[in-house]
Amino acid sequence: MASVIDGKKIILSYRLSAFMIKRLVVLTFCSAFICCSVVAQSLTESNFGTVPDSLFADDQYPADPNAPFIYSLKKLDVSFEEDEQSIIAVLKYHVRVKVFDSSVKEAAVVGIPYYFDNNIEQVSNIKGVTHQNGQVKVPLSPDRIRTININSRYNLKEFTMPAVRDGSVIEYRYTVRRRYIEELPDFYLAHQVPTSLAKVSITYPRYLRYKAVPENFSRPLNHTITQIDSSDVPKIFTYPQPDPLIRESWSAANIPAVTEEAYISSLDDYRSKIKFQLSEFGIPRQTLETSWDFIVAEIRRKQQILAKIDANNEAEKIGREISASFESKEAVQDSIFRYVNEKASFSGSEAPFSTVADQVVLRGEPSDQAAINQTLAAMLSGAGIEAHPVLISTRKSGMINTSFPSFFEFNGQLIHTEIGGKTYFMDASFPYSQPNLIPVDTYNETGLLLKPESYAWVDVEPAKSTFAIQIDMDATLQRNGTLAGTITSANGGYPAQQIREQNAEGQPTSQIIKKSVFDGYTDVAISGATISGLNNFDQPVTLSSDFSLDDYAASFSNGLDFRPMVVGYLKTSPFSENRRELPVTLDAPEKLDLRYTITLPQGYSIKQRPQNKIIKLPGATFIEQYKVEGQKITYEFHIEIFQKEFSTDLYPQLLNFYKRWVQLSNSRWIIER
Repeated sequence: MASVIDGKKIILSYRLSAFMIKRLVVLTFCSAFICCSVVAQSLTESNFGTVPDSLFADDQYPADPNAPFIYSLKKLDVSFEEDEQSIIAVLKYHVRVKVFDSSVKEAAVVGIPYYFDNNIEQVSNIKGVTHQNGQVKVPLSPDRIRTININSRYNLKEFTMPAVRDGSVIEYRYTVRRRYIEELPDFYLAHQVPTSLAKVSITYPRYLRYKAVPENFSRPLNHTITQIDSSDVPKIFTYPQPDPLIRESWSAANIPAVTEEAYISSLDDYRSKIKFQLSEFGIPRQTLETSWDFIVAEIRRKQQILAKIDANNEAEKIGREISASFESKEAVQDSIFRYVNEKASFSGSEAPFSTVADQVVLRGEPSDQAAINQTLAAMLSGAGIEAHPVLISTRKSGMINTSFPSFFEFNGQLIHTEIGGKTYFMDASFPYSQPNLIPVDTYNETGLLLKPESYAWVDVEPAKSTFAIQIDMDATLQRNGTLAGTITSANGGYPAQQIREQNAEGQPTSQIIKKSVFDGYTDVAISGATISGLNNFDQPVTLSSDFSLDDYAASFSNGLDFRPMVVGYLKTSPFSENRRELPVTLDAPEKLDLRYTITLPQGYSIKQRPQNKIIKLPGATFIEQYKVEGQKITYEFHIEIFQKEFSTDLYPQLLNFYKRWVQLSNSRWIIER
């Protein structure tokens, strides 16, 4: 074990060695530890299969009568074993679910994620049973358990409990053996349905202790520490007795459901949980130093991300060759990014690091995100541009908890550069993208910038990762309600990336215009369609065409019923509730500029002229401008959302912002003659 003892603190290696412990622990203690392990196992087995009769009688959960099911019990018992290589945390889970509405499939489907890479976690001893009542039980067949690969590090054990119906009680248990003990997996208290009782217990050997860190839980946890006499030595005062083992427990009851709302980072960011970090180790136990300095040092030593980048010699050579053809570093960076982006084939697997070499990436073989970006970093370095990896957490995995140092906070990688005072974030695995245009799922607040001699937390703010659309329409409204004219759409950020991808797939330009501009119109006629700017990443991708929409305006005896927001409309708001519990996290900033010039039929006029209007709130503006000159109506809508995050305090204003957008989208003007 690589450790440093200064009399107060110990810095542990990535995997604690059981060999050192065995040199420190006396034989009598080892016997007591083994005895405790057997006792804990028998206690867990005795609880499984025993369901209180009252649980069968319940037909709803009083605190939340609409809940389709509840976790009536969620229990975790943690103990420790040793093998020749390491100390192993043995986590025994026991879960009991009361089903009220079996049509909700989530009640019967169980998924157990585990970190299989480097054999860090193994799942075993899965057992399940569906109780129909106190006598009828349907066991889970092992054939129903399947293993699903999530990515290069995680697998999922998944199974569907049998014969689930209204009133059933589902019960399952399983064991996770974990070789990484510097922290334990998060123990979630809250779910999307209520939890009646959640309890986690740790039975400690003499040489370690954990610090429990509750998150998103406002109530105090029920916390107990008990001593366990595991000795079989006769209780005679002349016989020395081993120290009792310590069991520490945390529990909570009647935990309400966490409701998923539209536009959040990840529900896991808001679920109450307990995190466990190793706080004391050794004989005698000493305080551990667990910090980001330590985690980063371990990343350098174990994952060797920077060394892997330096070893990409082929990419570095190509970078040098490309740099000779350009004068500015920006042009060099753009050219190198395009080279890697076009050569690479993304496997779909995100990762914070990779052992895949640059030759594999440049041959176009399927490669993970980190392998592609490490190749990009090597190529940029070869061109004389300082490029460093940024370790991130994707949106579906939640935000990084910077107050809880852990390598498991990361599951993705970007590349960072600075040129001429501008900061760039890059992900070359994102097809048809460019520097500062990264996938929505990787656009997630904070990242760890890793340099050879330092590291820093950086805000992930890629300037081109926006939804930017400018549409200009010049059209004539005919007496029969047909709207016909020309339209031009200039697209930046994500819309431009999507158009480039559709064009590369061979989709006709007219079809691309229908999807990106006239989405929702099945009968639009497109002619003279053109596309420009596909290869100029400094400029928008521009679409233009002539169009015709038959019967767009409803005709009646005295005029026409006309909907002014022809394109760019929002028929329904993404926010349906007047109150909101969680902050809003949009996919990206948005800039939508809509300019219309509509010529009315001769002798027609608008009955009620609309008024200019501005809605402003911190982080967003909505501008409406109208002008009527004779038969011509010119009007503009400018919708700009500058930021992704909106607090719950700003939610009422944001809700009104979107309500106005929906109102305009559904509003109609009476054009009279």
